[in-house]
Amino acid sequence: MSETRSSKTNGRRGRRSRSLVAYDGDDDRVVALDPDVRTERSRGELQPHDDRRGELDYRVDPEPLDRQSEVDEPVRRPLATALPRLADSAFGVTSFVLAVVVPTLLTALFYMFLATNQFSTVSQFAVRGPAGAPGPADMLGLFATTASSETADTYIIISYIHSRDLVEDLDKRINLREIYDRPEADFYYRFDPTKPIEDFVDYMKTMVTTEFDTFSGVVTLTVRAFRPEDAQLVAENVIAASERLVNDLSRRARDDTLREARSEVAKAEQRLRLSRAMIASFRGTQAELDPAAAAAAQQGVITQLEGQATGYEAQLNALRQTMSGSAPPVVQMESQLAAVRKQIEVERQKVALERAGTTGTALTERLTRYEELLVERDFAERAYVSSLASLEGARLEADRKQRYLAVFVSPRSAEEALYPQGLRWTAVVFGICLIAWGIFSIIIAGVRDHFV
Repeated sequence: MSETRSSKTNGRRGRRSRSLVAYDGDDDRVVALDPDVRTERSRGELQPHDDRRGELDYRVDPEPLDRQSEVDEPVRRPLATALPRLADSAFGVTSFVLAVVVPTLLTALFYMFLATNQFSTVSQFAVRGPAGAPGPADMLGLFATTASSETADTYIIISYIHSRDLVEDLDKRINLREIYDRPEADFYYRFDPTKPIEDFVDYMKTMVTTEFDTFSGVVTLTVRAFRPEDAQLVAENVIAASERLVNDLSRRARDDTLREARSEVAKAEQRLRLSRAMIASFRGTQAELDPAAAAAAQQGVITQLEGQATGYEAQLNALRQTMSGSAPPVVQMESQLAAVRKQIEVERQKVALERAGTTGTALTERLTRYEELLVERDFAERAYVSSLASLEGARLEADRKQRYLAVFVSPRSAEEALYPQGLRWTAVVFGICLIAWGIFSIIIAGVRDHFV
């Protein structure tokens, strides 16, 4: 039993009033409500009950009814009308067919009857360096450094494989545009050779793919073509170009490592040459090969003269004891002694500092300058030897850090076409279309619900 409130027309006052009535849900019989029930309903004390338990459900009839229709022809109107789902309507079925069924069917027909078989060649390689024999303490750090460097080089190779430089290089070497414009290719996967290089690079990214395992450092190269020999040819040239790039990177790294060491060797060599040239110039200017040896010889002369002077003094003292001072032997001995002492003074003057007004350079000054040149030459020689040792160490380090491309799965000619994988792409198209149609259905249902 349910009930509805309807409005009735008051002929005497010319206005509408509302009355509370009830009707049975089984036979639509109208039941007049008790005045107490009306009072409780107007006060909000009467609560609606579930129709399934046989009690009255009180509703307000939005349409006014007269008293006669209230008794004889009750009208029951629900508060909300359930919107039909989009799939249950004719528009929903039509949109599903157009948005989901037709694209999926066209895709399946294309891959069944029009798509050309594509052959693939798989190759695997890795960027490696020479294996060393590090100590246990340095094992972890060396492994981290080596792995990081090799990983960076691997990412460089992968980027190069999908770059314009590689596409242009392969196009010059093996006429890449002709390979992907074979007459047996279908219209969808065939590349138009008249298109610009940017489109060709994007096209090659779909035909040449790479997968990199960061744990093992292995790169899997997959090349697709319309002929098995074409796929193998492209794969071999891609690997060859990658190997050239790795060698070039190794050469650049080696040159960068050795450049600074070679620069230091050149500076040390130039310094050594300059110091030797200064010594040679000094010897030519002073007209002596070794001022140190000359000073030693000069000192020997002075020592010898001093010895003669000492002997003459002893003889003179002996003669003076037996002869007078005017005796010829005494006079002769004094003359010889004076001559020796004068010669000693002259020899000493040669090794003394240069006096004012004299010409030439004193031996001590020449010796000091020569020793400075010798020190500079010795230091330049040691620096040169050290730079040569550093250069050799840098060369060994550069050789240890050399990288090379290790290909352990070579490209082979395919015997069976594995692409274009029509079933997979048909399922992908179906899933995408179904998701798009479902989102569209939700939007349309929300819009209809908003405007009802």
